[in-house]
Amino acid sequence: MSRVTEGLGLLWQYASARRLRRFRSRADVVKHQQKQWRHLADHVLTKSPLYAPYGRRQFHDYPLIDKQQWMKHFNDINTLHVVLEDAMRVAEEAERTRDFNPMLKGTAVGMSTGTSGARGIFLASRSERLRWAGTLLAKLLPAGIFAPARIALLLRAGSNLYETLSGGVRLRFQHFDLAMPFDQVIARLDHFQPTILVGPPSVIALVAAAVKSGQINICPTRIIAVAEVLDPLDAARVTDTFRVPIEQIYQATEGFLGHTCAQGVIHLNEDCLIVERDWIDRATRRFAPIITDLYRSTQPVIRYRLNDILVEREQACPCGSPFIALERIEGREDDIVWLPKFAGTGVVPMFPDVLSRALLNAIPSADQYQIEQCGPATLRIGVSPTLTSTQQDNVREALVECTRRIGAAVPQIEFDVWAERPATQKCRRVRRLIDVPGEFHA
Repeated sequence: MSRVTEGLGLLWQYASARRLRRFRSRADVVKHQQKQWRHLADHVLTKSPLYAPYGRRQFHDYPLIDKQQWMKHFNDINTLHVVLEDAMRVAEEAERTRDFNPMLKGTAVGMSTGTSGARGIFLASRSERLRWAGTLLAKLLPAGIFAPARIALLLRAGSNLYETLSGGVRLRFQHFDLAMPFDQVIARLDHFQPTILVGPPSVIALVAAAVKSGQINICPTRIIAVAEVLDPLDAARVTDTFRVPIEQIYQATEGFLGHTCAQGVIHLNEDCLIVERDWIDRATRRFAPIITDLYRSTQPVIRYRLNDILVEREQACPCGSPFIALERIEGREDDIVWLPKFAGTGVVPMFPDVLSRALLNAIPSADQYQIEQCGPATLRIGVSPTLTSTQQDNVREALVECTRRIGAAVPQIEFDVWAERPATQKCRRVRRLIDVPGEFHA
């Protein structure tokens, strides 16, 4: 496909996505979803060995699936008869050489970072990647694609599609490989002088530190966080440096799932997805999303349950969008800490956001932190700079108060040295390192 043809395809997808932004009611959204689902079932899923037997059965008759099953049935889900071993070989070679251009059967192959367990493999045809790019541009460039912008993408993996996204001197995209030495990333960033900075919040926080120290001098007018949960610590550091609000893109291996509106509220992309809620805690509006991508045809995503923790917004968003609005993306279910009940048997959940805010309220001076559940009733905490004994006592008191509030027994709290991590590794501030046996939930 020539660059001109590819560019025209991108413009078409961009225009289509702009048109879909005009939904004014839930009824309009549902009508669109039902129409697109019928098209997907009739013209795409019939080519998938796993889904073809379901024919014209109702949507809820299709099986729920998770990442483990998605990978187990990789060969039967995809519609191009791509074999997992071949796709894995291409993806691993790309990771090793940092050349992400090679394809398999004309289809791009990517690999997830594996923060939720085994690494996932995903396929995307040329048309799917153009649709992704057009949708992204339509949702994130309200002034249109002909307005001047220099967009820096600080990401672990690159793509030749970024060249297609660039529109000459007015709209320029540049990928910054986080596998490079970070001082080189910083130097290239200073030379590029981005107007829009896109990357994991923990990485953008490092860029902010470089600006604060005078190492570089950039003044982006927009900051967009991707790939990680936006932690209050990183958010405060970035907004304090650049004096602009942080926007968010909610994206996973399974697709472009949501983004921040003009009011700063994250909305799920229900023009492209059907989203079912699997409630984790109705009282606090926490749920895990079950997504169906209405447009992916190479590797269909049908009733796929993510292990992300989303908190639905209680009030309608002032922007007027009929799409599901989120109060925040809190983390993964694997990040929920389960502690023994104070009275009786069983355990109670302590959510990542609760732990993070308690720690940061106790020690506002923290630069970095991580909380890990390393035993049934043990939390290990690493903070930079190293805490004084008084600060450790403050953290203990804050966490004791939190656990008592939720009816949990007070855990043993251990303090450890903060461990740096490579920029290519996603930042997870709260992690559960142990399995929770089923009988422990009684």
